[in-house]
Amino acid sequence: MTRTNETPGVDAYFETLQKIFQLQSEILTGVLPHHGERGRNDEERFRDFLGKVLPKKYSIGTGFLLCSEPSVPMSSQTDVVIFDEIQNSPLHRELSAFVYPAEMVYGTVEVKGTLRSGDLKKVLEDIQKTRALAPHRWYVQYKSVPKAPDKPEQLVAISEEFKITQPPSRSFVFAYSQNGWSSIESLVKNLQDALVETPAAHIHGLAVLSENWFLAQEAYSSTGREFYAHKDNALLRFVRGMLHSISSMPMHQASVDRYLKSKLGA
Repeated sequence: MTRTNETPGVDAYFETLQKIFQLQSEILTGVLPHHGERGRNDEERFRDFLGKVLPKKYSIGTGFLLCSEPSVPMSSQTDVVIFDEIQNSPLHRELSAFVYPAEMVYGTVEVKGTLRSGDLKKVLEDIQKTRALAPHRWYVQYKSVPKAPDKPEQLVAISEEFKITQPPSRSFVFAYSQNGWSSIESLVKNLQDALVETPAAHIHGLAVLSENWFLAQEAYSSTGREFYAHKDNALLRFVRGMLHSISSMPMHQASVDRYLKSKLGA
């Protein structure tokens, strides 16, 4: 391709990134003999990409999500976690994975080298499990009050807890390739069938790079299982949809006391 003085534009830029992704996954990752290492390589490459295209307020990691309600199970290990590290911090930071309070998570991404029909049930079950944490998110805010009624000039800081139950963190799927569908319509149909068994799951964006497919689940559709589907600009649509979705997530300081066995000072 001959270089010109004209700017190629955003579409051309993301189209080139998409081709680079495919080559990296097919050839560079393909040289690794172990399937598990191939998967981790694909995940790490995608995390690195998100770190470049998302605003710096969004941190990128991997690990487990949990809430302060003991009866709600922890999430499965999540390939990509998009989280707040300005007002919050993971509960545990280990070398291979972090443990995140649900309060600090903007979104999650399941990364697949090759997406197959047999993957859909597990992917949706994992998303459903993550979204079940949402009703148990507690935050804290601070304000100044008089230390005593008769001493209004002596102000002290106190904390107040408040709860946010909606919306749950955003859920995405990113696949370098697929094996099992002849068309995006057949993929949508399989997803709709799988969502019957996992009605609490929701996919805010799914991209298959090798096919240039992008789809996203419509919110509050008549069946709850309708999708927008596109056959072009998959990577650009995925990033645009992710930015829109995670930007609408409220974020505050999590109430760490909720995660302690006893209140501080007790």
